[in-house]
Amino acid sequence: MINFFRKIRKKLAVENKVVAYWRYAIGEILLVVISILIALQVNNWNEQRKDRIQEKKFLTRFDAEITTNIESISLSIILNKNRMQRAEFLMKTIDNPQLAENSASYFIRSIEHAGYTNYPVISDNTFQEIKSSGKLSLIRNEKIRSALQQYYSWWSSDLGQYNFIREDSQLRYKHEEEGILSPSQQISMGYYSDSVLYNPAEAKLVYERLIKKSGFLELLPTIIQGQIETGESFEDIKQMAIELKTMIENELDKHGTEL
Repeated sequence: MINFFRKIRKKLAVENKVVAYWRYAIGEILLVVISILIALQVNNWNEQRKDRIQEKKFLTRFDAEITTNIESISLSIILNKNRMQRAEFLMKTIDNPQLAENSASYFIRSIEHAGYTNYPVISDNTFQEIKSSGKLSLIRNEKIRSALQQYYSWWSSDLGQYNFIREDSQLRYKHEEEGILSPSQQISMGYYSDSVLYNPAEAKLVYERLIKKSGFLELLPTIIQGQIETGESFEDIKQMAIELKTMIENELDKHGTEL
């Protein structure tokens, strides 16, 4: 088409039809400009479409990752509640030693397990990738971007503080626990199942050693307090994760109508 205009322009120039010549010259320029604008618009549309596809991929990965995290947090909450109940049981035996003999295996194993806190295994691969690549802006929903940053920053900052407290508490517990269990009982704690059973006579001997460990007994309330605080904190971050997951899934539903 451009060649066609050029031929007409040349013919008109020869015939000194200046006004007509400029009209066609301007028309040619406009045609070129319009073609460029259309090409730019198409390119811009393609780029936006690529961004939306990549955004959807990131949101899908976040959804799967946070789902796994929620499962891990839920498991930690259950395990820690169990450990707290063990610590509470040990405190009850102080005034009622018969409890230890009646539940010999539970009593002896509680001495080993009551002082430890289970922490969830959290995956943040997707967040670290999108953050380091500078593509966080691909997530158009500002509320989701803010919630993602708040959620993942908790694990890097708040959890770090809890880890310090947990490690200190567990080291103290491990130190105070030494000597309560017999060597063979301590070795048997390496088995995670409850297949190793203990009898009332063994429980009575363990209790006699435990009641003499004042440092251990004084530590039990602190252990229980720590488990309560940890449980509440994990419940809060679990709720945050659930709400974030809901927001992401709603956003993914919108993508289904866009792409």
